[in-house]
Amino acid sequence: MKNVIIISLLLSLPVLCLAQFSGADKDGLTIIVTDGTLGGQDSPLRPPSNLNYQDPIRPLGMQEAIQAGAFLTRPDYGKMGYLLVFCVGDKIGGQQGSLLINGQVARGVFRLIRQKLRPDEEIPEGMTSYRLKGTVYFLGIS
Repeated sequence: MKNVIIISLLLSLPVLCLAQFSGADKDGLTIIVTDGTLGGQDSPLRPPSNLNYQDPIRPLGMQEAIQAGAFLTRPDYGKMGYLLVFCVGDKIGGQQGSLLINGQVARGVFRLIRQKLRPDEEIPEGMTSYRLKGTVYFLGIS
């Protein structure tokens, strides 16, 4: 019975991911963000509620990351569990790649990274550490 539950969860994982992310198209992965309404648009204007938010707002992390690779052109494939990001202003050997964003060309480097699980996590062989800074576009996940 336990194996049936685990297999069912594993088989439904892609469906759950599609609930969070729309399908990838030629421009890459699209993340859907809503404002809490069913349609995600034309929300009614409401006065502030009296909810007492007590948990502090923290940064997302992703400063200390492990880098699987850096590229001047957008890669088609990546290492499972890594994010594809575009770091504006970065260079590899003095060269930069380009990314078209809202009709404007940004210059920088594509990187496959994942957040370090803990500050003292060892860097796997063949990979490097990387500290995110400046403008970074999150483009997809592999």
